[in-house]
Amino acid sequence: MSSKEKLLEDVLKIAKENVAMPEILDFSLKTGEELAGFYQVDQKIVAISICLMDIKLQEAKQKGNIGEHTAMAVEFAKEFLKEYDLTAEEVDKIINGIEAHHDKVPFRYKEAEVVSNADCYIFIHPRGVLQYLNLLARRGEDIQAQVEQLKLKLEEKYKLLTLDKAKEELEGYYQMFQKIYNTVINDV
Repeated sequence: MSSKEKLLEDVLKIAKENVAMPEILDFSLKTGEELAGFYQVDQKIVAISICLMDIKLQEAKQKGNIGEHTAMAVEFAKEFLKEYDLTAEEVDKIINGIEAHHDKVPFRYKEAEVVSNADCYIFIHPRGVLQYLNLLARRGEDIQAQVEQLKLKLEEKYKLLTLDKAKEELEGYYQMFQKIYNTVINDV
C-alpha cells in the first residue's frame, strides 16, 4: 500500500468520526472522484483534501467560531501529514485544497479547484441538498430557518463554481432550488 493510500485510509476514518453526517462526506468524495477523473488530476489528493477540509468544523462550531474551521483544518493537516511519505508538492496540493475550498485563497493547483467545486454539490445537487436538509432538521430548526439556510448556502456555493463541468451539471438544479426556496420563504 502506498503512502497516499494509507493516508487516505487513515484520514477517511478520522473524517467519518468528526463530521456530522458521513453520508455528506461520501457524496463529496464520490463527486470529487468523478471531477478529478474528468480533469485528470490526482484523485487521492482530492479525496484526502475533501476528508480534511471540514475535519475541524464540529470543533469550531462548538467553540462558537465556525469561520475558523478552515484555518484549524489547515493546522491539523500540516501536523497530521508529517507522518506520511509525501512530496512537498503533494502536501502543498492538499493544504491548498483545504484552504481554498471557501474561496479565501486562490487555487494553486487544479486539485484544489476540484475540491472546492465538489463541495458545492452538497448545497446545489438534490442528493446533497436532501442530506443537508436532514442535518438541519436533526438540529431542530423550524422550516423557515432551514429554508433560509439552504438558500444562503445555495447562493454561496453557486458563486464558487469555477469548473465548466460542475457548472453544466448544477445549473438546472440551482435554478430549480432557487425557485423552490423563494416560494417557501415568500409563502411562510
